[in-house]
Amino acid sequence: MTAVTRGSQPAERGVAEPVQEQGAATTVDSAAVGRRTTAAAADTTKGTIRGRLAERMAEIAQKSGYQPPVSASTQVPPPIPSSAQPAHADQSTTNDAVRAATPPNPSAPVEKTATPAAPKSRAEQKIPTASELFDRLKAEHQSLLRKLHERVFDAPREQLFFVSTKNPEALSTLTIASPNRTYGHDYRPVPCQVFDWALNQIPEDLSGFTFVDYGAGKGRAMLLAAERPFAAVAGVEFAEELHDNAEMNIAQYPRSKMRCRNVECILEDAVQVGPPEGASVHYFFNPFDREVFAEVLKNIVRAYRMKPRRLYLVLIDPIAIDLVDASGVFARVEPTQVDVIKLSVLSLHTVAVYRSLA
Repeated sequence: MTAVTRGSQPAERGVAEPVQEQGAATTVDSAAVGRRTTAAAADTTKGTIRGRLAERMAEIAQKSGYQPPVSASTQVPPPIPSSAQPAHADQSTTNDAVRAATPPNPSAPVEKTATPAAPKSRAEQKIPTASELFDRLKAEHQSLLRKLHERVFDAPREQLFFVSTKNPEALSTLTIASPNRTYGHDYRPVPCQVFDWALNQIPEDLSGFTFVDYGAGKGRAMLLAAERPFAAVAGVEFAEELHDNAEMNIAQYPRSKMRCRNVECILEDAVQVGPPEGASVHYFFNPFDREVFAEVLKNIVRAYRMKPRRLYLVLIDPIAIDLVDASGVFARVEPTQVDVIKLSVLSLHTVAVYRSLA
């Protein structure tokens, strides 16, 4: 009995163990199938949701008439064979169906192939022409010369004036009783060095000459002339404020600087003033228009014909040289080569000097 019992126990165990292993395998397979089923269901749900969303977007786009352009970066890749499609193949199929069902929008922008830009012209590139470059260089040169005269050449003498003479004055702000007011030019000071270069062209002893400044302004040219040995210096000014400034500067100018102390400025229209009796230098820094200059020149020529004598005309920025040439009384004084270089390189103004034939 004991042997039978011992022999039966191993046999029972041998039968029971395969059954237990088969049950465990069945449990594992069921769990794997459940996970795959859940994943497939989730993928199907996602695909369905995305498909519905794509359909809704397609409907909105169709109603609004907007068709987004399809670029190379957004083109749909070729379909994947059914044997290789993943679990979300339903989504791709739905999207393809939506795109196929959406009609083309003729108003949608069409992507164009970029073409190389045409070369720009000189005007588009804003490349200055030779004439523009010359004008620019000329303007810069004039600006530099203006600063050179104001800050270097004029500064030592400007300090000697009681009333500053360096600032321009518009005639429209001044008191003028003359009927020739409309023919007058605004006051501007002559550069001191330019004035000296102009008078240096007179190759005579100035002690027997009277200097006359037409449009004397604040008296700068008169007092610069007074530094030379003229017999007398006179100025004519028709603006009351400028005449008063000239009178104050004459009164306060250092006498040690004046080689001629017989200096006077009168308030009068230049047309109403005749030339002095003896030899004289008549100075014009473009004070008025051609009409007034013609009248003043006529007075000088008439006086010369009545009594021939040595006369000089000093014109800075002249506007009526043709009238002087046509008078038959004056001839042009040719400047020296040194004066030509100085005036052409360092001057902002043109200078013409004439001498009477007598």
